[in-house]
Amino acid sequence: MNDRTSPATLSDMSIAAVERDTGIPKDTLRVWERRYGFPMPLRDALQERLYPVDQVKKLHLIKRLMAAGHRPGRIVARPVEELQALARESLQASTPPAAVRAIDALKSGSKHYLRLVKQHDAERLKRELMQAQMRLGLGRFVTEIVAPLVADVGQAWMRGDLEIFEEHQFSETLHRVLRAAISAVPGPESAEAARPRVLLTTIPHEPHGLGLLMAEAMLALEGCHCVSLGVQTPVSSMLLAAQAHHADVLALSFSALPTQTQVLEALAELRSRLPETIEVWAGGSSPALRRAPNGVRIARELTSLPEAIRTWRQTHSPVS
Repeated sequence: MNDRTSPATLSDMSIAAVERDTGIPKDTLRVWERRYGFPMPLRDALQERLYPVDQVKKLHLIKRLMAAGHRPGRIVARPVEELQALARESLQASTPPAAVRAIDALKSGSKHYLRLVKQHDAERLKRELMQAQMRLGLGRFVTEIVAPLVADVGQAWMRGDLEIFEEHQFSETLHRVLRAAISAVPGPESAEAARPRVLLTTIPHEPHGLGLLMAEAMLALEGCHCVSLGVQTPVSSMLLAAQAHHADVLALSFSALPTQTQVLEALAELRSRLPETIEVWAGGSSPALRRAPNGVRIARELTSLPEAIRTWRQTHSPVS
């Protein structure tokens, strides 16, 4: 057991706070401490565990590597530098070629936005993103600017070039820009024209909402009636919400953070418990989507959503 004691600081976190922040259960943190010698928390005057910020950052990195398929026994005890190198390799292996080309094409633009993040100039970042959205239109803004930029920010975090609070600040700014742009999209002329009615959310193990918001933007442009529940909705609540909102489609976004088991079990449960009249669509970077259960439509790219909507409308068009 680690017997180090230290007075609490503003940056130190309790084990409960670390569990909430990283998604790693408290029992797992204790097991890793005994088995691998990491994390090595300090102890306060009451012998409660306190986790310094550098250890929490490493835990975030470990969680992302686990989501990419690495086993805890092979990574938990390794130095941060080696983990960052593994993260770079995982990103290169998992990033689709189309996304790589888009990121390369917008490299200078991404660097500019990343500089604003590093300068903590949230207002200028918001203003310039809004200007880009107005110049390009919402659809091109999402596919040509936001999607590659989100990927670039994720890579910068994995390399250690961004702090957690800087990534959070970027996400919050982008949320505000996208939400304002979506609210400005004109609504459909009639209830029938608004179909499909799409319910958007993520599973309890998925805290990231930018993918969800990008999908909502593309769906809104197609005239869909969208209802977003935000992130981390329990499956039982999704079922109730789908009924309450008369949903035609339940759309889910997955990053690489949830495990493949969590993704596949949630999709299988939703598909089995929802009526066949409600389609289940899933998208995002999770490698588990390659093994999605039957009856789940996978939208691998945001640009595939308009075609998915056209297909749905052709299938469900009234018989004349």
